[in-house]
Amino acid sequence: MQLNRFIIRPFVEQGLREEFGLGDTTGGFLTWDDDPVQTAQIYAKAHGVVCGLLFADETIRLLDADAQIEHCVKDGDEIAPGTVLLKIRGRASTFFAIERAALDWVQQLSAIATKTRRYVNLVKHTKVRVTDTRKGWPGLRMVQKYAVRVGGAHNHIMNLTNCILVKDNHIKIAGSIRNAIQILRARAQHTFKIEVACETMQMVQEALDCGVEVIMFDNMDLDEMKAAMKLVAGRAMTEASGGINETTIVPIAETGVDVISVGDLTHTVKALDISLDVQDIKPSALRTIERMRAAGR
Repeated sequence: MQLNRFIIRPFVEQGLREEFGLGDTTGGFLTWDDDPVQTAQIYAKAHGVVCGLLFADETIRLLDADAQIEHCVKDGDEIAPGTVLLKIRGRASTFFAIERAALDWVQQLSAIATKTRRYVNLVKHTKVRVTDTRKGWPGLRMVQKYAVRVGGAHNHIMNLTNCILVKDNHIKIAGSIRNAIQILRARAQHTFKIEVACETMQMVQEALDCGVEVIMFDNMDLDEMKAAMKLVAGRAMTEASGGINETTIVPIAETGVDVISVGDLTHTVKALDISLDVQDIKPSALRTIERMRAAGR
């Protein structure tokens, strides 16, 4: 997934409307008579994987088209405390106005990319594909899924339109897996694969009998998953899903499943510590950087 300014601009504009309102009362009055050109830098105070630089760049340019922005790293790069991400030259009022909006994008998206990279590295000795889910921030799914890709994982379905994913409530309404598959094959586009979420061995067998292309092991424990893999025996693509975390992902990957979908990539993240300072980095931030470097974090 590639993002460009046209795609992200509505998100950035909404972020600025939320932050800027009718104007910056503090910074606006301070620069009312004199709005000098200043330099600033956006920099990291923690280890991680950077993501969201185009969002920060667009946030700045929307308020100051003449601003000069130097990208010192690119999305997907691993960064350490003290790494400068962007160098900016622009009006003082610009920095007052965009600081929070620009940083929020980079902090939150870098958090997703960083967590994703950890998950991917944990299972890189296997052939499994790590993906996200649809769990996350309403209205920002595309943005979160971009950060997952930057972190090195893959995307699961974007929305309900681009998939056929049969889950427990669908099966209840249809009466059985077989009934659901028959209806969907008769009515849906021929280009779609069909995936069925299975919670028991009986469901796995029924899905296999229907010839579905993908079988999800939904909230199965490790022993059930191993047994299900033997039953499938390569007749369908397999996916593990449900409550997977950094502790459980390795043994699940080692069962040989093709895909592991992880809601934790997007629904629970801790923002990466990133700051913006006009002119030089402030002393308190330098102390934090040195402390984090010494701790190796």
